[in-house]
Amino acid sequence: MTQEKQHDIALMRYSVISPIINGLSEEYSSLDAFYRDAAKKGAAAPDGTVKHFSAATIERWYRNYKNGGFDALIPQGRVDEGKPRKLDADLQEQIKYLKLNYPRMSASAIFRQLHDNGSIITGEVSESTVNRYVNQLALELKTTTSQDMRRYERPHINEVWCGDSSVGPYLKTADGQKHKVYITALIDDASRFIVGIDVFFNDNFVNLMSVIKSAVAKYGPPGYSTLTMANPAVTGRWNCLRQESAPSCITTSLIPLHRRLKLNGGSVP
Repeated sequence: MTQEKQHDIALMRYSVISPIINGLSEEYSSLDAFYRDAAKKGAAAPDGTVKHFSAATIERWYRNYKNGGFDALIPQGRVDEGKPRKLDADLQEQIKYLKLNYPRMSASAIFRQLHDNGSIITGEVSESTVNRYVNQLALELKTTTSQDMRRYERPHINEVWCGDSSVGPYLKTADGQKHKVYITALIDDASRFIVGIDVFFNDNFVNLMSVIKSAVAKYGPPGYSTLTMANPAVTGRWNCLRQESAPSCITTSLIPLHRRLKLNGGSVP
């Protein structure tokens, strides 16, 4: 680690503890309360990202500063630098803090953060060591690694359109009768732009094709399309048409449920 980076890390640590250097503010009932709040807020790291540290780590920085001044905040090299070592108590505390507060954070991401904030020096602790400890924590805390549910999103516009129909409000017509309204819409997966939308009194295949025809006329055909219509019969007819004349279209059965909720997530009523 260069001297410049060591100095930048020391400045970051100083910025975290600076509010209590000249005395504890009335805002906090105790130093422990400050440490917890500072741990929750995080700090701007030298690379511009916001990093989070455990309350115990921030307390250690404050003690070091009181005993040795600013120089005590500068990360020091080790006499056994370049040789692998086990995780010390402070590193274990930081890893545990990150895993408890950010359960989806991977061992690789934890390793990178500890490296970026100066807690891990290159060559001292390997990523595999951190990974083993994270797995050990999972057993101790009885946590399970759930399926990775990354957000489904295509990189380019007009690659995928997601189609859906939703029951809207009841409207009263001139004859005084109330009729259920169906909203049928298509949204571009990459841009979240609504390429087609209309309101009908019936949720049927004809109305769906009307929305698709209008969208294609304006923006051209998409590479793929997925449909989650309220009426299963409409989806069934679309699948038949797809098999006959549109092999580039894919059905909703091929896409996990959590990837089909975009229209219902707020873009369309």
